[in-house]
Amino acid sequence: MVLAGSFASQPMAFTCLCDEAERRGIPVDLRDVDVIQAAADVRLAHYFRPAIVARIQELQGEDDTVILVRPCLLATEPQFPSSTSPLRLLGRFAGEIVEADEGQDWV
Repeated sequence: MVLAGSFASQPMAFTCLCDEAERRGIPVDLRDVDVIQAAADVRLAHYFRPAIVARIQELQGEDDTVILVRPCLLATEPQFPSSTSPLRLLGRFAGEIVEADEGQDWV
């Protein structure tokens, strides 16, 4: 799930997302969330192919923050976020999540 909004900082965006989820009784694991404010094209490219990145940035409009919610309970919630939220749903897009294996020593 990809959301957008305008926030002064990443912590404010996280707080907004968590408050919206809490109102619905949905726990949020912040490991499932990526708040992107800077270098959005590069960071989005870690998840999506170029055409989807372009579409997300087009839908983002004037908002300065993109929030990616990885597959989890929150991402399946219909009608999230609410119509009164400062967050806007941009859509749900097919992408790829690449993570390091737990316990892997990369040094």
